[in-house]
Amino acid sequence: MIVSITHEHDLDGLGSQAIIQRYFNLNQEIHPDEIRCFYAHYIDFVEKISNILDSESLPSQVIISDIGFNEDFVDLFSVLKNAKKQGCKISWFDHHIVDDLIKEKLRRLVHIYSNDTKKCAAEIVKDYYLPNDPIASRIAEFARDTDFRTNIYKLASDLQLIIGFNRGAHNDQNKRRIVELLSQGDFENSWFSSQLKILKKWHEEESSFALNHAKSIPMKSFGKIIISWAKIGGGKITYLLKEKFPEAKARIGVDTRHNEIIIHSDFINCRNFAKSFKGGGHKVRAGFKYPQIFEKDNVLNKSFIDDIKETILKQI
Repeated sequence: MIVSITHEHDLDGLGSQAIIQRYFNLNQEIHPDEIRCFYAHYIDFVEKISNILDSESLPSQVIISDIGFNEDFVDLFSVLKNAKKQGCKISWFDHHIVDDLIKEKLRRLVHIYSNDTKKCAAEIVKDYYLPNDPIASRIAEFARDTDFRTNIYKLASDLQLIIGFNRGAHNDQNKRRIVELLSQGDFENSWFSSQLKILKKWHEEESSFALNHAKSIPMKSFGKIIISWAKIGGGKITYLLKEKFPEAKARIGVDTRHNEIIIHSDFINCRNFAKSFKGGGHKVRAGFKYPQIFEKDNVLNKSFIDDIKETILKQI
């Protein structure tokens, strides 16, 4: 059994998995039923990968993609070491900022650890498995467009919306369908069109909700912070806030479906900020969690706001 576990949030994660699936589909020695696809986010990754590697039926190979290494992931070291000792080949492809000491330790614990912050994860996966394959290259191109927010391809943006709509374990079957269609190069399948029709109202309503509930927090020594929330991805919320509040120095979006938080800023190191809350990510965009974001419905907890302000002050 070969297991692929990837970041469920976005096109980079599912695109990485689609390239991996395409590689094995083209390899006639591997039967499609041998490939198992799993999805994780930073809150449940340690639990999910530990369950996979601690199971009685240990996979022959595990491929991790588009998931960085947060400080609270240290419990994984012993799990990875034991799985490797039992003969499981572990590969980890990532593009998030990871401390050098952690990267060196991971390289000793897994068979392949590839990390390049200048590329998206799908590009790294493509370069390793299918460097000359036109479909894999197209998937990686779309993934980079959404992950680096270059916004060149409408198709890539549409795929990202569909993936965001299908977050959560109850939608894993739809995520697997997305991966299958991408792996075949069927980028404009009618199923994608039907998904866009279904999610249009949801996206419009949640986007409006996020903009209508945006809270402005002034900081004399820094500038304005904008925080908002909705039942859509935190990254999408920060993108909406950037359009409406371009003067803001930092934007924070809370996906209330999973209480996941994304910070986006060009004025502080977001990854260092997120590390204070056991999160991680990139310099201008990172994710983290907080135990009690809201005091009550649609009212932010004062301690959450105070901790945000205090942590930003430490970064300037």
